[in-house]
Amino acid sequence: MSQELRDHHTAVNWIEGEINNLIGNLGEKNASAAATSAITLAFLLRVISDAEHRHFRDRIDQIYARYNAQMKGAA
Repeated sequence: MSQELRDHHTAVNWIEGEINNLIGNLGEKNASAAATSAITLAFLLRVISDAEHRHFRDRIDQIYARYNAQMKGAA
């Protein structure tokens, strides 16, 4: 496995872990900060592609959309 592929794999695993932490911390202040930072850093370091960057950002948006819909339904 090339260094580039290892770096990509490491970044994706890191991002997935931070997204899982986000899900566990929904409703808390700055819950998405670590996931957003991981995505941004991986993108700036060119370890993930533009498409992956958009995909991960969209996942965070979808997580919050579902959370907000549940909160509206509970109210």
